[in-house]
Amino acid sequence: MKKMKKMLSNLKTPAFFLMVIFILSCNHNPKAKEVKEVKEIEKTSDSTSLNPVNTFTDDQASFIAGMPYNKNECLSKLDSSIKWKHYASDMDKMFSHSTSLRLEKMKMWADSELIKNQSITTVFYPFSGPDFLNAHIFYPDADQYIMIAQEPIGSLPDICNMRPDSVKSYLSKINNSLKDIFKRSYFITKEMNNDLRKTKVNGTLPLISLFIKRTGHQIVSVERIGVDSLGKLQFTDSLKNKKNIISGIKVDFLSPSTKKVQSVLYFRTDISDKGLEKNHGFKIYLTELPHSFSYLKAASYLMHADNFRTIRSIIFDISSTILQDDSGIAYKYFDKHNWDIRLYGKYFKPKEEFSYISEPDLEKAYKSSAYRPLTYSLGYNWRTGHSNLLYAIRK
Repeated sequence: MKKMKKMLSNLKTPAFFLMVIFILSCNHNPKAKEVKEVKEIEKTSDSTSLNPVNTFTDDQASFIAGMPYNKNECLSKLDSSIKWKHYASDMDKMFSHSTSLRLEKMKMWADSELIKNQSITTVFYPFSGPDFLNAHIFYPDADQYIMIAQEPIGSLPDICNMRPDSVKSYLSKINNSLKDIFKRSYFITKEMNNDLRKTKVNGTLPLISLFIKRTGHQIVSVERIGVDSLGKLQFTDSLKNKKNIISGIKVDFLSPSTKKVQSVLYFRTDISDKGLEKNHGFKIYLTELPHSFSYLKAASYLMHADNFRTIRSIIFDISSTILQDDSGIAYKYFDKHNWDIRLYGKYFKPKEEFSYISEPDLEKAYKSSAYRPLTYSLGYNWRTGHSNLLYAIRK
């Protein structure tokens, strides 16, 4: 009893009250950084509670995608000052036109023609540029999409710290950068080199994020990654002061309906024989990828040449299936004992800048074997309707 009285008397001391004030002040005045994190990262409900959606990044991506976003103070002010609704309407029209012209037909074709194998969870898309859109149409349920190109990674714009006229100019550049993929189904390398400069769209990340939003997803996180000299995937913080690192970006996203978290991993690097010899760690990383659905489109016929033998061999080794137009791997390199090959569309010898390409083996295959129709245009022959696809299935 004496001890209890002593404890109660201690509660009335000045030291006790100071301690209470300190605790309350800590609880009601978190640091500015902590406040920002609470505001920017809100958890979604139910099964996604372990995967908080970065609402600030998601809103940024929605804004440049011309899609509805949470009405935070910054973006709401810009909404009216730059006539964002007009921009959003233009985006809606472009995507609607592309959907009816090509994307819807691609999806229907994929549903009926492509093999569904739930054990394959990776899509491998080298020479991709920022084209997440087409890969997702063909393979919407993959856990991860590995994309590789030489275009810069860049970053999302800091819209809230930009002047309204600068934001308006930026959105105009975003719009302009999409003209080729809507018109032709692919990005033109020369145009990308110009459009994705830091002074314009600033890399592939804004367009990848835009496509993620336009395919109906929420962005969970955006993280800088890299592959080290041992071929291990690392986050940027663990790569400080290390050499021979291949830089990349990882974007996690989820569908509000399925609650499944998926990822895009985009790496900027040279995957020619010379490039992979120089960056041996990245070569190791590629050879250790799980069995994948490989996809090749508008790949500039690079793997027809002898200086891309390594990546060609890697694709054959890791692929469960390979879907490509004729600009991917030359037909003559497919071992018919290992691959069941299905041909679609029509084959015509390339013209204009690729007129030097000759594939008599593929031309003969189209003439001598049954091929199936293709109801949409894709790849370099988009003007003439002479699009072709080769679908190789490992035996």
